[in-house]
Amino acid sequence: MQSMSELSEKLYVEASHLVELLDYWEALPRVKELPARADIDPQAIPALLPYCELIDVHRNPLDFEYRLIGTLIDEIATKCYTGLRLSEIPTQNPPSLMFALYERVAQEKKPIRTILPYIGELPGIKDVESLVLPLSCDGNEVDMLLGGIALREPDDDDF
Repeated sequence: MQSMSELSEKLYVEASHLVELLDYWEALPRVKELPARADIDPQAIPALLPYCELIDVHRNPLDFEYRLIGTLIDEIATKCYTGLRLSEIPTQNPPSLMFALYERVAQEKKPIRTILPYIGELPGIKDVESLVLPLSCDGNEVDMLLGGIALREPDDDDF
């Protein structure tokens, strides 16, 4: 397994709190190669929770449901997405960038970092650095995703 700093460098994670989230995920116990939702202790990462979300993976047909959304994400979103599936959200249903990102993490069973456009209404946000991490109860099929975001301002080249 790669060291934590090697993985964050390989993924080009910029925001320090996303590096911390990735380090936390890397340190979690594994069932085979993936950690499970049950292994996450919110009390161990209180400063990260406003930037995090938990997403259920549904199969047949493939869809994703927002189980928990951090307060910062809720504040910048155009509406409350908790309990909604991506297929129910016009800007996130297939073939959206968000759906494709979650689908890729669920299929590849590996963390992915990307920059997504910000489509909300708040001024001063250029785009969003997003980190999505797979979780699995059985270590084989991804059944949940742990996501984290960082907001980027128009003149931010990096964090």
